[in-house]
Amino acid sequence: MYWLQLMIEMCVFGIKGLQHDGVFELIHAHNLFTSIQDKLVLLMNFNSTEASKMLIDNIDKVPVHVVVEQLQQKRDLLHSYLHNLFLRDLRAGQDFHELQVELYAEFDQEILLPFLRQSNSYPLQKAMIICEARGLIQEQVFLLGRMGNHKEALSLIISKLKDVNMAIDFAKEQNDEDLWEDLIKYSVDKPAFITGLLRNIGTHMDPILVIKRIPRGLQIPELRDSLVKIMHDFNLQISLREGCDKILVKDCVSLLDRLSRLQRRGISVSEAQRCQICNARVIGADGRSSGNLCVFYCHHVYHQECLQAFSSGRDETFFCQCCTARNSRSRDRHAILH
Repeated sequence: MYWLQLMIEMCVFGIKGLQHDGVFELIHAHNLFTSIQDKLVLLMNFNSTEASKMLIDNIDKVPVHVVVEQLQQKRDLLHSYLHNLFLRDLRAGQDFHELQVELYAEFDQEILLPFLRQSNSYPLQKAMIICEARGLIQEQVFLLGRMGNHKEALSLIISKLKDVNMAIDFAKEQNDEDLWEDLIKYSVDKPAFITGLLRNIGTHMDPILVIKRIPRGLQIPELRDSLVKIMHDFNLQISLREGCDKILVKDCVSLLDRLSRLQRRGISVSEAQRCQICNARVIGADGRSSGNLCVFYCHHVYHQECLQAFSSGRDETFFCQCCTARNSRSRDRHAILH
């Protein structure tokens, strides 16, 4: 009786019925999703969190584009719905990610940069225009980096944010020598930037490049500590390289020993095997070998006399005729294809 009364209230009182505490349970229980598609604004106004959850759980019954069309004039509610949809499923609303860039820039700028990092479904140039209009520098830096305009991105960091650590991190991410060169050129007359470079550039660029360009007489804060750190980083690199060299030598010796043991192992020869040149059995019916044999690691077997006769007038070193011929044909085919 309670639910019947509530349904009557929805039909008769409209807005009041939609603002009843049990409206979402009623819609689920009686599958009224078709009936509410023109009342989404009222539901979102009543409880945007519950309404968004219900709509996202039932995308197959209330498609995303229907919700977006209904909420076009209520941008704050549209932002709430699309944000919750993005958190639930990155791809479900990817057709509206361009719109979401505008909504994040308008209602929730702190989340805009993480959104830009995670999504690939928005036009970069349009997003750049939106961020420029609202003066969102970090977002512009990211977009310029994604578009491949690294120098302009670094210029923004230096000129607008004046953040040496962010500039250094950006140069490290891009791993571009030209960016480091631009950063050094900008920093030579700025003591704070020089200090930051000296403390962080050691493992990525030669610190001498910075030190040589410091104007004579320029006061650099914490210069002594920075130089000590450079020397410490240098010694650490030397120590790491020496450790790597020792490990490499040890591995080489171990592998060489393994190869030597493998090459000293015998290779079995059965009665069924034949000489690859004369096609005669290499072991006779009585179990005796018919002369000296040459067995290669590819397991091809030859009579020594056959190999000597085949190789007469050539290099005295024996090699497997089958494998050599096969490799030669393969190289010829490769050359023809190219």
